[in-house]
Amino acid sequence: MTIETADNNFMSIDIFGSWLEIGMVLAVVIVGSVMTYPIISALIERRKKRKIVPSSSNEYRYVHTRVHEILTEIRVKLGADRALVLQFHNGGQFIDGTCMRKMSTTHESCQLGVSDTLDKRKDMVLSPFVEMLALVSNSDSSINATSDMQDCHLKRHLESNHTLVYSIYPIKAVKGGLGTISGALLVEWCNWDRVDMIDDDRVNVEIPESVRYIEGQLLNNLG
Repeated sequence: MTIETADNNFMSIDIFGSWLEIGMVLAVVIVGSVMTYPIISALIERRKKRKIVPSSSNEYRYVHTRVHEILTEIRVKLGADRALVLQFHNGGQFIDGTCMRKMSTTHESCQLGVSDTLDKRKDMVLSPFVEMLALVSNSDSSINATSDMQDCHLKRHLESNHTLVYSIYPIKAVKGGLGTISGALLVEWCNWDRVDMIDDDRVNVEIPESVRYIEGQLLNNLG
């Protein structure tokens, strides 16, 4: 048996080459760990901050009761017939495996004698409502007349709920107006007598303010 050392071979093993490969692997592991550490830390912190409150808890009941109270307050202040929170969510998958994006009414306050839409506005696929998504992305609380809209799915949907005029404003997932749009506040007028009494300036002040209160309640999400 021959032991060769001059060319870094020991018992037919390339010692220099083996250590070099090990060093390269360790370097890759270290660099990968350094690069992914901030991402992992952020995910851990985000999970810590996210508070899932059991639906049986007093806090859950308080928050959702408060959201309903805010809707009732804005509806009464503006003389509207219906005020509701629409929240965007996933539900099911298309055949190619992509998520099916939907929206549902989660909170609603209606004037006496005006029908609620909780059951009708549940698990609605978002793709037919591109006009609504455009309005929401504008962050404009101005009044819109249903009759002035071009024919589209949103117009037919509003007409089916007897909505004459409406205002829609985004609800975001983070306080202070920053973050991803997670839903919308929709305020509807279904009676011409009430429409004639709308104060546009008040609408443009009260709706964004109400949304800030709603965002503050929904921030601790309660599921």
